[in-house]
Amino acid sequence: MSIGAIIAIVVVGLLVAFLVSVRVEVAKQRRAVETARARLAVAKIRRRSEGVSVEVILQAGHSIAHIPRKSTCVLADDGLYCLSDDGRWGARVRFGAGAPGIGDVALAAPPALVKGGKATDVILPAWLAKGLPLLPPDGLLLQFQIGLTWLIAVPETDEWFAALMQAIGAPGAAATT
Repeated sequence: MSIGAIIAIVVVGLLVAFLVSVRVEVAKQRRAVETARARLAVAKIRRRSEGVSVEVILQAGHSIAHIPRKSTCVLADDGLYCLSDDGRWGARVRFGAGAPGIGDVALAAPPALVKGGKATDVILPAWLAKGLPLLPPDGLLLQFQIGLTWLIAVPETDEWFAALMQAIGAPGAAATT
């Protein structure tokens, strides 16, 4: 067998392994979104907003990547749901104690209110503070243990923030009517 044939076999093998792993990750994501949607179907809804821009933010080396997703965001009795309108992306920010389940993400820091491109009453990591001016000026900022951050540009941001803080039982959370 020639060196070229061996290289071709190795390349094909690596390509197949890569494609299989991508397919597995896509299946996991679909399962997670389906699980979150099933939980939402039986949850008691407190607030709902459709067509919301959710910016998924992450640090990639020294750069900041952000991907906007049009989503439906729902504040329910068991968590905050953000599920993309195309059905391919989303999760529940669970309010209960314990490890996150399938379709859940866990907060790494308390939620922050973003007004006019600046987070209020919170100290952000330097990379995230530097990237805020590139994002929608108002919204809810959620940092997760998995290294992602969401900026949820809901309408009536102040009311959503107060309701979210009350729902998670944060000290000093404003009451909503």
